Amino acid sequence: MDLSSPSPQLPRPPTWAQRFRSDDVDEAREFVARGWGHHSRVVRGKGALGFEQTWVTGAEAVTGWVRAELGETIRAAAREPILHVAVPAGSAYRFGRRQHVASCGTVTFIAPGWEYTLDRVGGSAFAISVSGLRLREELAARLPGASGDLVFQARSIELGEPAKARLVAAVSSFVESTAPAADHAPRAHGQAGLIGALAELLLAESIVVRAQTISSARLANLEAWIDAHLDRPITVGRLCQVAGVGERALQKAFESRRGMSPMRFVAERRLAAARRLLTVSTPNHDVTRVAMSLGFGHTGRFALLYRQAFGETPSQSLRRAARRASPAI
Repeated sequence: MDLSSPSPQLPRPPTWAQRFRSDDVDEAREFVARGWGHHSRVVRGKGALGFEQTWVTGAEAVTGWVRAELGETIRAAAREPILHVAVPAGSAYRFGRRQHVASCGTVTFIAPGWEYTLDRVGGSAFAISVSGLRLREELAARLPGASGDLVFQARSIELGEPAKARLVAAVSSFVESTAPAADHAPRAHGQAGLIGALAELLLAESIVVRAQTISSARLANLEAWIDAHLDRPITVGRLCQVAGVGERALQKAFESRRGMSPMRFVAERRLAAARRLLTVSTPNHDVTRVAMSLGFGHTGRFALLYRQAFGETPSQSLRRAARRASPAI
């Protein structure tokens, strides 16, 4: 992986890196979920999946190489800040209604807490994840005197040659610092360099902002309320009432912190709830009933949104759940 430039090149996995490989999509999903959190993964195409993940870790950072022979649709929300430094060209990201297609020379920053769909083309990818707390500390030190919570925003970035060289150099130093024989000091320097390079990139691209409308705690409480009331009628006015703010403040908070409007966020959470119901086979579950119970009055529109988010139709999810639940003959 070279970011489509003859130089500089990203490092290859070192001999001490940890590795996992599987051709079973459920096994791959369960493995990734243990380290990165719950997500859905739907494979496109036929043949061996050929999923392989290789990674090295520090106390506050991880870099990983991933390969899959088949295309996949992945739906996830990052626990920590992630930078996709290289994914196969043509892979498409969707954040709510916003979407972009990965191309040569672009990287994509995934903000923690932002739900996204990645339609990834088969091939190799490389990613960096760092501690959100440590990255915020680094950014706060570079932005003295500013008020409001530091908020990350997901975005595609076109890397120029100087920025590319700095990032690749920081990645290479970090990977070398994770060698088993490395002393504490080189490990600390390698990790600090990687976090510093990521902070520099985010600041240069205006990806980190100060949000002052609604605190992180208040937004978290509102999101928890939404999750608890997905089967109830929800309006913007009701959300304003629960949050204790006006519509303008509410809109700004969701746009800056989640990359979408409040009602789009509600729709996304309802889609996630529908996914949970449709992937567990019970006699009471059918597509229309699930859609209606979660406020989707038009089943065709529900099916379109569901497929965009998860890479398969609601009926396909239900059929797969039924097959898994059927006893082997």
